[in-house]
Amino acid sequence: MKPAVRKKTYNLDSRSIAAARRVFNAKTDTEAIQKALRKAVDDREIEDALDRLLREGRFRTIYR
Repeated sequence: MKPAVRKKTYNLDSRSIAAARRVFNAKTDTEAIQKALRKAVDDREIEDALDRLLREGRFRTIYR
């Protein structure tokens, strides 16, 4: 299923976008922003899943 695309206008720091383009090797600003947003969502989902595992006792934190 193709994601819904809406044309929006945002005021964003051009240096941040340039950094995101380098990090994600993106060809366009839009691609860089989409990848950065997806990464942020994925990271949060991973953090939430790890927190659930810790609460359930199925995973434990080990410090070395």
